Amino acid sequence: MKNFLKTWALMGVAAVGLFAQAPAAAPAGGPSPEEIKDAQAIQQKQVASAADADAKMTMVNQFVAKYPTSTIKGYILTMGGEAAQAKRDTARAQYYYQQAIAADPTSDYAMIMLGAEIAQNTGEHDLDKKDKLARAEKLAKDAMGLIEKRAKQPQEDQAQFDQEKAQDMARAHMTLGLVAMADQKDEAAGREFLQAANGDAMNLLRAGMAFNNAKKTDDANAALDKFISIPGLPDQYKKMAEDEKKRGAQIKAGK
Repeated sequence: MKNFLKTWALMGVAAVGLFAQAPAAAPAGGPSPEEIKDAQAIQQKQVASAADADAKMTMVNQFVAKYPTSTIKGYILTMGGEAAQAKRDTARAQYYYQQAIAADPTSDYAMIMLGAEIAQNTGEHDLDKKDKLARAEKLAKDAMGLIEKRAKQPQEDQAQFDQEKAQDMARAHMTLGLVAMADQKDEAAGREFLQAANGDAMNLLRAGMAFNNAKKTDDANAALDKFISIPGLPDQYKKMAEDEKKRGAQIKAGK
């Protein structure tokens, strides 16, 4: 169990990389050229260290102070949340995503990310565990409702619109998987992670781990084999999957 928890923690770090690679699109509106210039500077700020994350969060804070009524304020705040996640500062990540939702109640991305942060940081013995997980689940499902109703803009390519919509829905399924995992509903978590795999292949590994916990070892092997077959998969992730297959074999053998 100790090794399993360590592996799950490593996967949490990988999840930050995914979300940083696929930020939400800024909402349409009327930002000024100066706002756009400052927003682009924040977007272009790379985060490779804790100091970089702090610098990006400072840029976000400065933008919000400079343009308190900006139509892209919610989007800017999500970048603060991503920077906080990169630093593994969950309190600040949750703060930024909460502020993003306050600024833009239609920000499905902020809802999904806030739900994931809440789920991943809910302890087994937290007195308010039930309330936290209920909130995280509601955030993900509310986001799904917004994604379903999303309308394609005339200038958008249909294929790209459909792809982005599917990826956003996959993120919501990942959050629901994290909620189920925290609630010790392992088989349900595995099913959610499978639905999230087209947005992030790491969810195949998460699915395998969840299915093994539920003693659904055949389902686990199917997910893990698919993960291992990914071209160019880093050795560290391949080893994690192979170790998980071994764990599944031990579970199946009743050891």
